[in-house]
Amino acid sequence: MGSSPTPQYVDDPQITRARIAELADVTRPTVTVWERRSPDFPTPRKAGGTDYFLQSDVVSWLDGRRVPLHLRRPEEGEGTTYGHRARGSLTQGEKGTHLPVTDAREPQDRPAQRATVPANRQLVRKLMGPLADQARGSGSMVNYLHLLLALHFLRTMSGERWTEVRAKAAAIEASGGAGSELLDHIGREVDAEVKRLGMLPHFTDSLADLTPRNAGVLTAVIGLVGKLDGDDAFELIIDEYEAHGRLRSREFFTPKGVVRLMAGLAAGSCSRAPRTAYDPYVRGGECLVAGLALSELLRLRDPNREPLKVFGQTTVPAAGRLASLNLALRGVRAGVRLERNEPWASGLDTTGRADFVLTNPPFNMKDSTGQARRTGTWAYGAPPLDNDNFAYVQHVLASLREGGRAVMVMPTKAGNSGSAAETAIRKAMVSAGVVECVIALPARLFSGTAVPVSVWLLRHPSEPCEQVLFLDARRLGTKKGPRTVLEEHEARALLDMYRAHNGSPRRYPEDVPEPPRNVPSALVDRQTLLRGACSLSPVDHVRPAGRGDESPDEQSPSGADTPELAWDEVAWLKDRSADADEHADSLRREIALGEPSGAAWRTAQLAVLCEIKAGPSFSQLRPKDRGPAGVVPVVFPRHLREGRITDPGEERISWELAVRLAHFELEAGDIVCVRAGKPGPPAIVRADQVGWLPSGNLTRLRVRKDAEVDPDYLLAWMSRPDVLAWVEDRSAATAASSISTGTLGRLEVRLPPLLEQRRIAELLAVLEAQARAHAELAAAVTRARGLLAEQFLNPMPVST
Repeated sequence: MGSSPTPQYVDDPQITRARIAELADVTRPTVTVWERRSPDFPTPRKAGGTDYFLQSDVVSWLDGRRVPLHLRRPEEGEGTTYGHRARGSLTQGEKGTHLPVTDAREPQDRPAQRATVPANRQLVRKLMGPLADQARGSGSMVNYLHLLLALHFLRTMSGERWTEVRAKAAAIEASGGAGSELLDHIGREVDAEVKRLGMLPHFTDSLADLTPRNAGVLTAVIGLVGKLDGDDAFELIIDEYEAHGRLRSREFFTPKGVVRLMAGLAAGSCSRAPRTAYDPYVRGGECLVAGLALSELLRLRDPNREPLKVFGQTTVPAAGRLASLNLALRGVRAGVRLERNEPWASGLDTTGRADFVLTNPPFNMKDSTGQARRTGTWAYGAPPLDNDNFAYVQHVLASLREGGRAVMVMPTKAGNSGSAAETAIRKAMVSAGVVECVIALPARLFSGTAVPVSVWLLRHPSEPCEQVLFLDARRLGTKKGPRTVLEEHEARALLDMYRAHNGSPRRYPEDVPEPPRNVPSALVDRQTLLRGACSLSPVDHVRPAGRGDESPDEQSPSGADTPELAWDEVAWLKDRSADADEHADSLRREIALGEPSGAAWRTAQLAVLCEIKAGPSFSQLRPKDRGPAGVVPVVFPRHLREGRITDPGEERISWELAVRLAHFELEAGDIVCVRAGKPGPPAIVRADQVGWLPSGNLTRLRVRKDAEVDPDYLLAWMSRPDVLAWVEDRSAATAASSISTGTLGRLEVRLPPLLEQRRIAELLAVLEAQARAHAELAAAVTRARGLLAEQFLNPMPVST
């Protein structure tokens, strides 16, 4: 479709950002992302404290923004823009006249199926109650789980074999036969069926370990399984089994809410429909089943689309059997291989075969101190011998086809471990742009382990990303007994936050029980990550929720107003301080402190190292040009704090004026210093501040390309007390307390070799983060103490 001329709407109504989102069928946060990232986004007019946009301007702008392939409606073809959608909304009137659009990224329960869930849950609870102990005897819960799922498999897949099992059970019970005879018959029937389908057999051996009280108990089990209905029975049995079992890392299954989140992230990031999905460590097959469900929804929109091909492997025979049954119930045969070795050393070559990799591998929380492994091909660095975390990560990345995406569950500790080998791998991955998003999940999601976990969204290096999105979902989840459950609407809230940053529209079904919660987030550019220890833990980048809408730099270290919230904040800051201590200790061990030989250092004047440019003059940037209606921020000396630039708030100018002042704009790595007024420490420009403008009170320093100077090192040098005193002395020598670019250019800077500059800057940054973390922890403890004292010393009067 080509672009249509913008219609002349009656009176050209003024619309809000919420109305823009409605017209384009995207989320409200997506509009904000468009506005921030697109210099040509229409300029709002403020009235009564609210921003309004001319509808014709918005529709014209939307004409230039195409709807991505994976976000189009069935009726939308190639070349469809959000402008077409907006015109459709305006032409048809209310948005409700559109054809309904369902979420193609997540499975939706069918109404008929949804009605069976309560009944199925009651049946499964009976099966997992006292009856389970009677049926398994001295056997394990795993053996009993195999019995339940094998019976459900027979009932669903083979009516003839199921009828034979029921008849055999009735006959054995009537004759007073042993339960072992019935178990042997069930095992043989199941093994025969799975062999026919090309799957992993040996159910007979597993069921032989059960010692039921009598055949009548097994007949009762068969009768209850025969009443289960719908596709949810397999998952309900697994859920109830987990609630009773104490499982280790290699045994537990991935909760439904986490799997739903993983599949949604993969679909939201990938620009094409997947053809193959892979899981290098199948558990119950839940990750591959999620991929299949996603594929089926996509095929509802495009019946000509080929079915998704799935494959996986495992070293655990029990997991292989369960995953094979789960996939077979979805019509997939022979999708899982049983291997003797880990996936990177197995006989299955998966290199470049998968569009999606969805996996929850076993993980190791221990920081490695051993040698890096010498065998294998490791694109991002050899992982340590005694920890497989990053071996799985690199295997997953190597398995992706170009344009592919991987989502995996990882221990949160892997994101900021102090291991030198793992830190180097993280840096290599970030440098290659393969890390797109990391989400810290709530505690106690998995049975049998309290290990904090995160979800990592990775991409093939052919499509690198410049920034990493961090989401802190640790406060989500609903307590259900000893476990926490990530509910459906909470998983959708996380996907909504991801899609807002990704520019994708949110789509909720009508029956979502409550609106999404705001999830604390941070978008960090690659260079910022690489300057430090390259932490991929959201706790190191995202401030806790409930702190207002400030930027991370502006958020108060203590925003809780009840003792409970205050102590939650203390716990969060305590973890952050411990991580900062670990980073600093690790880096101090690796860096030999002290100045190298004098011959390696050099001295140069600042003018030789940098282009020095004062900000625009008073006549170029007048006070009346600035205001809240502007779009481009202007930085003043008061915005320079602790080496960083804080949000200028309402100090903004129009896009038209910013274009005229483009030769003053700031770039990432620029250093801004106070030129006029009270001298103070300089600050460095981050990637998300590119395009901002300095005021006339500031001077911009931009390192010359051939100068071999690290901007962070230069910032540290210029923040030294003796350098600040040098600048203040020369500023005080003038009538208006200012320093000229010529005078500043004569400042002498001592420089080690470039590599040493970077090592020094990295150590100083880590130490600064350590000091800041402890200062915020101290402030939070003081605040919590005050709130607790008020609670105890001045309690609320008790009503009588």
